[in-house]
Amino acid sequence: MPLADAKLTKVNITFLTHDDNKDPDTRLFVIVQNRISIFLSETLAGDDTTDISSGEQFGDKPPSTKPFSLKLASTDVKLSDLNVPTTSITIAPNGHDRWIFDYSVDLIFTTDSGATKTFTSSEKGIILDQDNRQHVGVFST
Repeated sequence: MPLADAKLTKVNITFLTHDDNKDPDTRLFVIVQNRISIFLSETLAGDDTTDISSGEQFGDKPPSTKPFSLKLASTDVKLSDLNVPTTSITIAPNGHDRWIFDYSVDLIFTTDSGATKTFTSSEKGIILDQDNRQHVGVFST
Protein backbone atom coordinates (compact mmCIF):
# COMPACT_ATOMS: atom_id res chain seq x y z
CA MET A 1 0.00 0.00 0.00
CA PRO A 2 1.44 3.35 -0.97
CA LEU A 3 1.82 5.95 1.77
CA ALA A 4 -0.78 8.18 0.03
CA ASP A 5 -3.40 5.52 0.86
CA ALA A 6 -2.47 5.41 4.57
CA LYS A 7 -5.40 6.33 6.80
CA LEU A 8 -5.51 8.85 9.63
CA THR A 9 -5.54 6.75 12.81
CA LYS A 10 -4.71 9.24 15.55
CA VAL A 11 -4.51 12.99 16.21
CA ASN A 12 -2.65 14.26 19.27
CA ILE A 13 -2.18 17.78 20.59
CA THR A 14 0.31 18.78 23.28
CA PHE A 15 0.29 22.11 25.09
CA LEU A 16 3.32 23.66 26.80
CA THR A 17 2.12 26.38 29.18
CA HIS A 18 4.60 29.10 30.17
CA ASP A 19 4.49 32.66 31.55
CA ASP A 20 0.72 32.56 32.33
CA ASN A 21 -1.41 29.55 33.29
CA LYS A 22 -4.80 28.32 32.11
CA ASP A 23 -7.27 28.44 35.01
CA PRO A 24 -9.08 25.21 35.92
CA ASP A 25 -12.50 26.76 35.17
CA THR A 26 -11.47 27.83 31.66
CA ARG A 27 -12.88 25.35 29.16
CA LEU A 28 -10.75 24.28 26.18
CA PHE A 29 -12.00 23.15 22.78
CA VAL A 30 -9.84 21.90 19.90
CA ILE A 31 -10.80 21.07 16.33
CA VAL A 32 -8.41 19.85 13.64
CA GLN A 33 -9.84 20.33 10.17
CA ASN A 34 -8.88 19.80 6.55
CA ARG A 35 -9.48 22.91 4.45
CA ILE A 36 -11.05 21.66 1.23
CA SER A 37 -11.64 25.06 -0.36
CA ILE A 38 -11.71 28.68 0.73
CA PHE A 39 -15.26 28.16 2.04
CA LEU A 40 -15.35 24.48 3.02
CA SER A 41 -13.57 22.44 5.68
CA GLU A 42 -14.09 18.95 7.06
CA THR A 43 -13.39 18.03 10.66
CA LEU A 44 -10.63 15.48 11.13
CA ALA A 45 -10.64 15.31 14.95
CA GLY A 46 -11.97 17.04 18.05
CA ASP A 47 -15.10 19.17 18.30
CA ASP A 48 -16.39 22.46 19.63
CA THR A 49 -18.56 20.98 22.40
CA THR A 50 -16.13 18.80 24.38
CA ASP A 51 -13.91 20.50 26.97
CA ILE A 52 -10.70 18.47 26.65
CA SER A 53 -9.17 19.98 29.79
CA SER A 54 -12.00 18.83 32.12
CA GLY A 55 -11.42 21.45 34.81
CA GLU A 56 -7.66 20.98 34.85
CA GLN A 57 -5.27 23.85 35.50
CA PHE A 58 -2.29 24.13 33.16
CA GLY A 59 0.41 25.52 35.44
CA ASP A 60 3.18 27.90 34.43
CA LYS A 61 5.53 27.71 37.44
CA PRO A 62 7.17 25.45 36.46
CA PRO A 63 5.97 25.25 32.85
CA SER A 64 3.61 22.33 32.28
CA THR A 65 3.13 19.97 29.36
CA LYS A 66 -0.32 18.49 28.74
CA PRO A 67 -0.87 15.93 25.95
CA PHE A 68 -4.33 15.01 24.63
CA SER A 69 -5.57 12.50 22.08
CA LEU A 70 -8.45 13.93 20.03
CA LYS A 71 -11.42 11.85 18.91
CA LEU A 72 -11.36 11.17 15.16
CA ALA A 73 -14.37 12.36 13.17
CA SER A 74 -13.85 9.60 10.60
CA THR A 75 -11.61 6.56 10.12
CA ASP A 76 -11.69 6.88 6.32
CA VAL A 77 -9.41 9.91 5.81
CA LYS A 78 -6.43 9.08 3.61
CA LEU A 79 -3.18 11.00 3.50
CA SER A 80 -3.94 11.80 -0.15
CA ASP A 81 -7.20 13.51 0.98
CA LEU A 82 -5.37 16.24 2.91
CA ASN A 83 -5.18 19.74 1.48
CA VAL A 84 -4.51 22.31 4.21
CA PRO A 85 -4.98 21.00 7.77
CA THR A 86 -5.80 23.65 10.38
CA THR A 87 -6.00 23.62 14.17
CA SER A 88 -8.58 25.72 15.99
CA ILE A 89 -8.04 26.26 19.73
CA THR A 90 -10.83 28.03 21.60
CA ILE A 91 -11.13 28.86 25.29
CA ALA A 92 -14.20 29.78 27.31
CA PRO A 93 -12.95 31.47 30.49
CA ASN A 94 -15.07 31.94 33.58
CA GLY A 95 -14.25 35.61 34.10
CA HIS A 96 -10.69 36.74 33.44
CA ASP A 97 -7.97 34.34 32.32
CA ARG A 98 -4.88 34.82 30.17
CA TRP A 99 -3.11 31.69 28.90
CA ILE A 100 0.29 31.73 27.18
CA PHE A 101 1.35 28.50 25.50
CA ASP A 102 3.03 26.63 22.69
CA TYR A 103 1.42 23.63 21.05
CA SER A 104 2.18 20.81 18.66
CA VAL A 105 -0.25 18.65 16.69
CA ASP A 106 0.57 15.15 15.45
CA LEU A 107 -1.33 13.59 12.56
CA ILE A 108 -0.59 9.85 12.58
CA PHE A 109 -1.31 7.78 9.48
CA THR A 110 -1.18 3.98 9.29
CA THR A 111 -0.92 1.75 6.23
CA ASP A 112 -2.70 -1.61 5.88
CA SER A 113 0.61 -3.30 6.73
CA GLY A 114 0.79 -1.39 10.04
CA ALA A 115 3.55 1.06 9.09
CA THR A 116 2.99 4.53 10.55
CA LYS A 117 3.95 8.00 9.43
CA THR A 118 3.60 11.02 11.74
CA PHE A 119 3.38 14.61 10.60
CA THR A 120 3.88 17.28 13.29
CA SER A 121 3.15 20.99 13.26
CA SER A 122 4.02 23.39 16.10
CA GLU A 123 3.36 27.01 17.03
CA LYS A 124 4.90 29.08 19.82
CA GLY A 125 3.85 32.06 21.89
CA ILE A 126 0.08 31.85 21.55
CA ILE A 127 -1.84 34.15 23.92
CA LEU A 128 -5.56 33.64 24.55
CA ASP A 129 -7.72 35.47 27.07
CA GLN A 130 -11.31 36.50 27.76
CA ASP A 131 -11.13 39.07 24.93
CA ASN A 132 -9.17 36.95 22.42
CA ARG A 133 -10.62 33.45 22.74
CA GLN A 134 -9.60 31.67 19.55
CA HIS A 135 -6.45 30.80 17.66
CA VAL A 136 -6.44 29.11 14.24
CA GLY A 137 -3.15 27.77 12.97
CA VAL A 138 -2.31 26.31 9.57
CA PHE A 139 -0.45 23.00 9.64
CA SER A 140 3.18 23.31 8.56
CA THR A 141 5.99 20.82 8.91
